[in-house]
Amino acid sequence: MKFDRAKAWNFFKDHMEVFLIFCVFGWVYESVWCCMIYHKRGFINRGFLFGPWLPIYGIGFFIILGVITLLKIKKKVWVFAAGTLIATASELIASYILEKTTGNFMWDYRGYFMNFDGRIALEPSLMFGLLIWVAVCFIYPGIVKLQNKFRESKVHNICFIVVAILFLVDLVSRIWLGSNLK
Repeated sequence: MKFDRAKAWNFFKDHMEVFLIFCVFGWVYESVWCCMIYHKRGFINRGFLFGPWLPIYGIGFFIILGVITLLKIKKKVWVFAAGTLIATASELIASYILEKTTGNFMWDYRGYFMNFDGRIALEPSLMFGLLIWVAVCFIYPGIVKLQNKFRESKVHNICFIVVAILFLVDLVSRIWLGSNLK
């Protein structure tokens, strides 16, 4: 079997683009929606990087998409339910891991209705379920259509390379510059 460099590049580019798009969407959700609109605290860059991206949202999208695909969930209502459960369980587990490794976790839901030890709560869980439903059922299929339409576009490929390099430089620079969170 011969290695097809073009197919490998397209596979990498398509998945990296989806990852970066959801990293940016996560940053917008956290920095704009949560801080500016919902909590009315003004703009806060909620990411640990300087750029407008939160890698946990890109990683989380692929994990959730993988679980939904593995479980063969097709109905949109079940995508919402599965997404809500996966996100809630992930947030709970992550809070314990962060607390064990750093001494604290990065969110506090103690003021929310039906919260558990400030780690998870009903409202954020439902919001994550809604975001996952929109991402899996609408945004991701739209991204795939656009990728297929513009796959050979030089402008598209150049934009992807520039954004990917900026992301990687930002990510690697954390080693020397430390976290953006203060």
